[in-house]
Amino acid sequence: MNINEALIREQAVLIHRNALTGVVGGFFIAALLVTAYWPAPAVHPQAGLWLGAGLVLAAWRLVLRSRYDPRDFSPAQATRWLRDAALGAGLSGCLWGIGSLIFFAPPEFSYHVLFIFGVAMMGTTSMFSFSAHAPTFLAFFLPTTLPTVVAMMLRGTQTHFYVGLGLLIFLVVTLRFYFAFNRMFVHSIELAFENTNLVAELTVQKEAAEAANLAKSRFLAAASHDLRQPMHALTLYLGALEAHEMPERARGDLNNVHQCAQTMDEMFRALLDISRLDAGSVQIEKRAFAVQPLLDRLAIEFAPQAQAGGLAFTVMPCEYAAFSDADAVERILRNFITNAIRYTEEGRILVDCRLQGELLRLAVHDTGLGIAPAERSKIFEEFYQVGNPERDRSKGIGLGLAIVDRLARLLDAPVTMDSTVGSGSVFALDLAVAHAAAAPAAPPPATGAGADLRGLTIVVVDDEEAILTATREVLERWGCTAITAASGSAALSALSDSPRAPDALICDYRLREHETGIDVIEALRGEFNTDIPALLVSGDSAPARMREAEANGLRVLHKPFNPEKLRAALAQVISKNALEPAE
Repeated sequence: MNINEALIREQAVLIHRNALTGVVGGFFIAALLVTAYWPAPAVHPQAGLWLGAGLVLAAWRLVLRSRYDPRDFSPAQATRWLRDAALGAGLSGCLWGIGSLIFFAPPEFSYHVLFIFGVAMMGTTSMFSFSAHAPTFLAFFLPTTLPTVVAMMLRGTQTHFYVGLGLLIFLVVTLRFYFAFNRMFVHSIELAFENTNLVAELTVQKEAAEAANLAKSRFLAAASHDLRQPMHALTLYLGALEAHEMPERARGDLNNVHQCAQTMDEMFRALLDISRLDAGSVQIEKRAFAVQPLLDRLAIEFAPQAQAGGLAFTVMPCEYAAFSDADAVERILRNFITNAIRYTEEGRILVDCRLQGELLRLAVHDTGLGIAPAERSKIFEEFYQVGNPERDRSKGIGLGLAIVDRLARLLDAPVTMDSTVGSGSVFALDLAVAHAAAAPAAPPPATGAGADLRGLTIVVVDDEEAILTATREVLERWGCTAITAASGSAALSALSDSPRAPDALICDYRLREHETGIDVIEALRGEFNTDIPALLVSGDSAPARMREAEANGLRVLHKPFNPEKLRAALAQVISKNALEPAE
């Protein structure tokens, strides 16, 4: 079996595995949609015929699926199944496209929004169901979404136009995001096939298998930057759309899309973090640090989330210093608290620190579901979740404690857990106590949210046109003058006639032709002979690059981030620059 045959077989297996859930789930969504529309006489009897056609098509697709056994897939059988699966997906997509002719018949805008929500739901789930095979995904996604976009934008009202425009942006970004994910899948299968051949040729099979796993992890870690780019653009575009005036129902849909984007970002962050840890690209730097500033940051971040869920959230004061990697410790505690909030329906969450002999124990207590003894050995495994058999994505994807386990082993810091079903759990991390007092950290800076940036000239340098366009739109809505460029030389050219230096710079770290954002910032500061406030934007959190940024005194924002976080960061660097005395 050559590499192409192996790829086809893996694609066929994954599509076959997801087909049952996709077909049945899609029909139930269609049935719920018709039920919601039934009070509108304008859809009778077309909606019933549409649902009946969907039932017939779903039954045919399930019968077709039953004729294939993925355990016996040969290259020829796999090719036939993929062809049949693409045909079934295409017919289903056409049926959803026809639905835009039926379900836009009622004049009420709420019905139109309801159908768009159904289409967006089907489009998003298809990205995961058909992630392995691009033709099957496109056969469903395009005929499902494009007719709806056209029908919405042709309704003739401004509200319909903006909602249709938002759906079009969702379509474009989803396509780009899908192809990035699909390329990653294909490449990983190719690497797996090559590594399998390598294992067959080598005498030490165990070492070869470990090398194959490491190669795949390194690939995913290296893909971090490229995968974050479209998510970053999507976040900025959604932030820009929020500034438009629209009905409350339409704004509710926009909030739902924003929530979907945030969930997708959290999933990819977790997957990429696991890959970086497995690839050995996370470096630990232990030093003495005061614990209280770390706890203060966590209190600021999580108190609103806990209060929104009706939970009491308390962080006890801590006078001790620890000897460890502060960033890794903060990440572990953040995962503990995130899980506590997700799995606690009522009561409280408490974060405390206390001495346990020669160790400093940082613990997170909750009054949540608790964990049964039989499940305690599994909770640190990838994708395992207690109390989430339906795989509700609002509860994460089950990688938080797997990340904790890897980080704790790197820190050589034991993690302990005590839990009682129905009463709650305690997750704790034991750290070495710093014998020398750590220098107290400065209090966290003001958020800067809502800062007035009107009249400022901001230079944005990024080699992604979508990000330049989205950032420019956000800045202009804040009253700024935005100058965008894809490189340092282009930025200097755009500023050649400027009588004064720009008020701030926003530069991506990784640009084309080996240029970095640090190079651009230094060039622009040298051109105007002034210390221009600057933000360095990065989709890569490699320690060496972050140390380089810190050495240059630059504030770093990690992609993706929302517009308000960008506003706050700009306000902080501009304010800091204004307060520092001139040399």
